[in-house]
Amino acid sequence: MLTLPNNQFVMMRKYFLWGLCTLLTNFVSAQPTQDFEMEVLIQCPAVEDQQYSPTCWSFGSNSFLESELLRMKKPKVNLSEMYFAYHAYILKTKQFLATQGSSFFTGGGQFHDILHLLKIYGAMPESAYQGKAIFTGHYHSPLDTLMKHYAENLLHNNKKELNSHDEDFLKSILNTFLSVPPKNFIYENQNYTPQSFSRDVLGINPDDYIEITSLKSEKYYEKIILKDKYNWTKDYYYNVPLQDFSEICLYALQKGYSVLWDGDSVEPTFQAENGLAFLPDSVQVNEQNRQIYIDNKSTQIEHIMHIVGVAKEKEKESGKKRKMKTKNAKHWFYVKNSWGEISSFKGFIYMSEDYFKMKTIAIALHKDALPTDIRKKLKIK
Repeated sequence: MLTLPNNQFVMMRKYFLWGLCTLLTNFVSAQPTQDFEMEVLIQCPAVEDQQYSPTCWSFGSNSFLESELLRMKKPKVNLSEMYFAYHAYILKTKQFLATQGSSFFTGGGQFHDILHLLKIYGAMPESAYQGKAIFTGHYHSPLDTLMKHYAENLLHNNKKELNSHDEDFLKSILNTFLSVPPKNFIYENQNYTPQSFSRDVLGINPDDYIEITSLKSEKYYEKIILKDKYNWTKDYYYNVPLQDFSEICLYALQKGYSVLWDGDSVEPTFQAENGLAFLPDSVQVNEQNRQIYIDNKSTQIEHIMHIVGVAKEKEKESGKKRKMKTKNAKHWFYVKNSWGEISSFKGFIYMSEDYFKMKTIAIALHKDALPTDIRKKLKIK
C-alpha cells in the first residue's frame, strides 16, 4: 500500500466523503495541544523510513516483531523488510494467477503476509539483506509497475501457475531492483540460513498472533474474511464490537504487549509532520458512523504502524488538566510511523482514542494480550 504523505488526490477524496458524512459541518477543528504525559511505553527499535516504497506493512510488522523479541527477553534484532517484500511478490504473483486476476496486485500487504512468509521463507537481519540494487534508497515505483505488467502478461497468456522458467524470470526482475537474497549469512559470528535464523534466533510462532477488526455489518465474536483489497490471501480476522476494539488495545499495552495498527492515514487531521492524529469535534464516534465511513470508503486501509504506548494529557502546574481541543480524548496512543524522524516527536505520532475508534480497520497482537473475557467470547485457547 502506498502510504506517502503527499497524496493530494486521495486527500481531496477524503475531504469530500467525510464532509458528506458529517452533514457538511465544519470539518477542521483546532489542533490539539502537544502536551502529553506517557503512561505506558513499550520498548521498540528506532524509527525507520520506508521512503518511496509501498512497504509500510513490512516496516510496521518488523517493528512489531522486533518489540516482541524484546518482550520475550531475546536479543535486539533489526529484521530485513525487503527480504519479506521480495518473497511476498512471488506469492502475490502465484495468487494472482490462481485467482485469474481477481486478487489485488501491488507492493502493499498485511501483517499476516509476514506470518505466511516466516513459515515458508524464514527471515534474515537487515545486515544480511538491505534490498537495494539499482537505487540507493527504497524507490519501488519502477519495480511495482514492471511486476504488475509481468503478472498481467502471464494471465493474458492463460497461465494459471508459475512454471520454473516463469519463476526464474520473476526472480530476475526482483534481483535487478532489490538484489539477490543470500542463501546463507553470518550473524553474530554464526552461519545461518533464513529458516535456521527464524527458528534459532527469533523463535517466533506465527500461530500465536491474531488480527482483529470491528464491523457492525458482520456478526460479533466470529471469524470473518476481511473484505479489503490488501487482504489478497483472504485471511480471517476476529470481529468485535467497537468498545471491545479499543479496550483490547489499551489492555494489551498496559500488560506490556505492543499492537500493530492498520487503518486510514489519508486524513486532514492525520498530521505526521506534527506528530498528531485526531478527530474534529463534528464527528460522532459510534459504531453506526464507523460502519458508514467504512462502507463509503472514507475509512479504509492506507497504512500500517506500530502502537507502542499510551499517553494522557499533561497537567498544568496547578494540577488541572489542559483543555484539549478534541472531545473525549481520554487516551492517546503513541504510534511509531515509518516515514523517518519527521516532526518534533522524531517520527512518532500521538493518536487520540477517538481517531483510533473511527479510523482503524484492524489490529494485530499476540493472543495472550487479550482480556480474559474477550478471549473466551472469541473461543481462543
